[in-house]
Amino acid sequence: MIKFKLDDLFWEHRTTAEEVRCATGISASTLSNIRNGKNINISIKTLDKLCQYFNCSVSSILEYEPNEKN
Repeated sequence: MIKFKLDDLFWEHRTTAEEVRCATGISASTLSNIRNGKNINISIKTLDKLCQYFNCSVSSILEYEPNEKN
């Protein structure tokens, strides 16, 4: 399972979704979907914009957590 860590970056950089939206052009709905784990088709362009804004790598935004086997 892929986990989005965008809220952690918002907190660490003391920024808001509105500030990120204005600086990157990423829509408010896209940011909300990512933050809520609802955007399963995030584009490379969006990831690139987030990495540029936060000056981070993709691994700071996404994390892989293996699924537990039953």
